[in-house]
Amino acid sequence: MKPLLDHQPEESVLARSRERIMYLMAYVIAIFITPFAINNFIQNRPILGIAILLIVGTFVANGVAIRLKKRPPVPFVALLLPMAVALIFSLVTQGLYGALWCYPAVLFCFFVLPHRVAIAASAAMLVLAIPMVYTFVNEGTAFRFAISLALNIVVISIVTGVVADLQRELLDQAATDPLTGALNRRQMESLLSEAVERRSRSAAPASVLLLDIDHFKSINDRFGHHTGDEVLRNLVTLIKKHIRRLDRVFRTGGEEFLILLTDTKGADATTHAERLRLLIAEASLTKECQVTVSIGVAECVPNQKVESWIKNADDALYFAKQEGRNRVVCEMPLAQEGLSDVPLEIVGTNRRTRER
Repeated sequence: MKPLLDHQPEESVLARSRERIMYLMAYVIAIFITPFAINNFIQNRPILGIAILLIVGTFVANGVAIRLKKRPPVPFVALLLPMAVALIFSLVTQGLYGALWCYPAVLFCFFVLPHRVAIAASAAMLVLAIPMVYTFVNEGTAFRFAISLALNIVVISIVTGVVADLQRELLDQAATDPLTGALNRRQMESLLSEAVERRSRSAAPASVLLLDIDHFKSINDRFGHHTGDEVLRNLVTLIKKHIRRLDRVFRTGGEEFLILLTDTKGADATTHAERLRLLIAEASLTKECQVTVSIGVAECVPNQKVESWIKNADDALYFAKQEGRNRVVCEMPLAQEGLSDVPLEIVGTNRRTRER
């Protein structure tokens, strides 16, 4: 969930639909390609017939596995080998008719393989097929075939690239706040749940900073909503510059934001929160006025639910605002302190005290 989009390892535009595409292709290939295998056996071309049946069989095996909601037994990239064997024999034995199979093979590459792998496979197919057509057909046909197949590869690559950009834009819109570019609450719930799961399984620490802009309503009332919007946008920009790539910032309300710090204990998160508080207080988020924030910090504890984790941060934020705003309050984990009540550490505005 790269913004969802900035950390996704899968680069293929159709990655999310790849198994569904493979499932449908299994049916299509079984129905339309099997007759060609039978015909090759009839025409005394058993090697080509066997290669085609091998392709059909691998597609059908993957389709059945997907139907049963299991992992496909044959990796999609491995399907290139039987396809290459079938194409070579088809080119050698059928000349131009065999070369025509390169066009659906290119489509297969771009619809089923990652984009870069598809380009490499298609280019290799082009380089392999041209001398074959030149040798077994004639020079003029080889030239026309090369131009048409190259154009086919370029057009499909451009189209899938455009679709990929549109897909990323739609995912960004679905995952982020349109005003600030911060992730939305839906993404927050998903990523916090993952952090809680990691905490339970591997004891990996995680902390959240719940940040609220002090007196934001008065900024809107005095200077207008356009100034308030400017403050929100500039605040998120500043936060993103001073958090790690693996950390995430979410907009949880009008002027409230949550920052997820993975692999970070409460004490380190408090230090980072205080650094952020000082940076924001010294920054010029708008020309009209100085902006400060209050921050509540909470570390995830074992067997804790997301709602409880957020509530701890919210309680700390509430205490920070009660204490006069422009400060950081950390709600320390019970397991860490060994206390009957959760202690609050207040940091900021040249003040450091401990409340129990």
